[in-house]
Amino acid sequence: MSDGTTPLRPKEESNVVGLSLSGGGIRSAAFCLGALQALRQADVLKKIDYLSTVSGGGYIGSSLSAGMTATGGSFPFKSYLSEDETPSLQHVRDFSNYLFPDGAGDFLSNASIYVRGLVVNAILVLPFLLAAAVITIFSIPVAGEVRGPNLVGIKIHNIFAFDHFVVTAYLAILLLIVVILWGIFRSLPWLNNQHEVPNALTKAVGWLVVILLFVVFCELQPLILGAMFTQKETGFLPALVAWVRGVVLALTPIAAVVAFIANKFGEVVKSALESERIRDQILGYAARVAIYVAAAIVPILVWAVYLQFSYWGICLQADCIHFTAPEWLSNSAHYFSGIVPLPPIRGNIVVEFYIAVGLVCLIVILFLRPNANSLHPLYRDRLSTAFLFQPMKTVPRDPDTGVQPPLGPLPLNPSQLSDADSPYHLINTALNVQGSKQVNRRGRNADFFLFSRNFVGSKATDYVATADMESVMTELDLGTAMATSGAAASSNMGSATIKPLTPTLALLNIRLGYWLRNPKWVAKRGGWNRWANFYFIAEMFGKLNEYRRSVYLTDGGHIENLGVYELLRRRCKVIIAVDAEADPQMAFGAFNVLERYALIDLGMRIDLPWQQIADMTKATAKAIDEKGNCEKHRGPHVAIGEISYPGDRKGILIYIKSSLTGDENDYVFHYKKRYSAFPHETTLDQLSRKNNSRLTARSAFTPPMVSSTGAINSPIAIRRKTLASKTTSTSSMTCFR
Repeated sequence: MSDGTTPLRPKEESNVVGLSLSGGGIRSAAFCLGALQALRQADVLKKIDYLSTVSGGGYIGSSLSAGMTATGGSFPFKSYLSEDETPSLQHVRDFSNYLFPDGAGDFLSNASIYVRGLVVNAILVLPFLLAAAVITIFSIPVAGEVRGPNLVGIKIHNIFAFDHFVVTAYLAILLLIVVILWGIFRSLPWLNNQHEVPNALTKAVGWLVVILLFVVFCELQPLILGAMFTQKETGFLPALVAWVRGVVLALTPIAAVVAFIANKFGEVVKSALESERIRDQILGYAARVAIYVAAAIVPILVWAVYLQFSYWGICLQADCIHFTAPEWLSNSAHYFSGIVPLPPIRGNIVVEFYIAVGLVCLIVILFLRPNANSLHPLYRDRLSTAFLFQPMKTVPRDPDTGVQPPLGPLPLNPSQLSDADSPYHLINTALNVQGSKQVNRRGRNADFFLFSRNFVGSKATDYVATADMESVMTELDLGTAMATSGAAASSNMGSATIKPLTPTLALLNIRLGYWLRNPKWVAKRGGWNRWANFYFIAEMFGKLNEYRRSVYLTDGGHIENLGVYELLRRRCKVIIAVDAEADPQMAFGAFNVLERYALIDLGMRIDLPWQQIADMTKATAKAIDEKGNCEKHRGPHVAIGEISYPGDRKGILIYIKSSLTGDENDYVFHYKKRYSAFPHETTLDQLSRKNNSRLTARSAFTPPMVSSTGAINSPIAIRRKTLASKTTSTSSMTCFR
């Protein structure tokens, strides 16, 4: 380690215990809070070596780690009967709607930050749009002038009887000849055993097809621009252009809304596929249609902007004095040509102005940083205010107002977390590698990436000391790691990526993800990443990989939403998994994903009898919806499973599921009757003050594991001896990674 210490690694036979807190936003944070209180009351929490968190579970998990570090191991969320809750619990409840803690008043601040990001994105994209417009204007300098086929004004000899799509025709003939020759070549006897793929000739023909399609698109632009100049005339193409304009302008706001909640639309589609009800399936298909419509609208809007720039820059007469450009653009171009004594490029002052603006944008881009103008800093700051605070036993009220002030902030870096006073914290994120030819062979679009006290990294990028990463990325603190682990909304979302929406989400700045310096480059003492801002293009087209100087991290749930995977890698003898993800169909999707990854990647099998929990919960929910009441079944809320590690080693999985069987407290049961989706409600409603009551319901909605005496009830009591006799304690070991 950089501080001179050597991290100790648990041996293969160590009885290591891990606790995982799943993703699920504020819903998961509240449920996991109740589970932590129960585990602490049962005297189990102090026996935990590893705490592995994902997304919403990381909110409360980071709060726990920071609080126990600051207080020397004291549990900050004690629950007991008293007139006032502990200050820590009051603070979390007060900031349960963390995105808008002061209600609608915070909307203006959040919206201002979002608009700033949109402007920055426009600066990143504008040089490319202007460059495309300039090339188009060079090809069509004067409206209505018949110049024949040309390439940027350079005349192309035309052997055909038509003036449009001439280059396309040439390329199509070339492609036909190449394919015929290719067929003859492949028919040669000595090539019978040659592989079709991978094959350089096959790849070359594929690229030729791509080039042909691109040329078709380019040669279509003069026709559309001609229709824009004659849009008052009758004809199919002018009418089509006008119709597309109207549709795009009308649907753009709708597309933006769909893009904002894209991950929720993804959940609807996933849930519909698991549902047996026709109504849910229809809703799923509608959500899928909405996704594809939203995916098409914003790129079409960008295309329309390019066409408009081209339309404004084409001269109306050969002398290039008059344009269709609006007055503000025409005046700006004349003003620029007046203060910069350069001859107009091909007599066109608008083209000259476009080039100047593009160059200015490129210069500005050099001063921008990739994380500074996304939504990540806003998200990080809101979460840090809500969950990273200085625990106090009592908070004196203000003598003048009588109001209790909120708890003060607790700034900590991951390397400052204690591994003696709290469990060793593993913060799970997803490394987006859609463009990787190695890591993405299994089609997951992501790899496991974690932050911890000692190390940061993944198998794909290697690992580097956390302190070394913090020295390079000075803004990397516990709040940054926590927010990255919960970055659900993003253009790239690992295995949950909605590929058609990737460019739209990037362009609209709906990006909670975090650009981190690649651990490989940190280990090499790599310098400043001068091209970091242009990674936006790779992000927009889903071409991210593990070799760039910076890597893009998002929600850990974008690859595995339980946080159990990293505990399996560490061969934990006992794993307690708290699952609070949105699972209205009780299909245990997160567990099924984990089970598959564990077998494929780690060679481990998990046997968990979870079906009884699903059946009882669905029956209870159905009875409440139809009759307003149900039988009071005592569970099950917990399933006990067996882990088969390589080498005939066995482990125990204690799986606590967010479920409802009718034996909950009266106010929890009453809440369920009012809000049928509970305990799997959406996390979208951040403006509503109902979040406070929801936090109350969820944190109180803890599986009935703890009796009045503090003993763990069945079935966890079955494994109590395993936990009590555990020989390896957190205080006696510094866990690796």
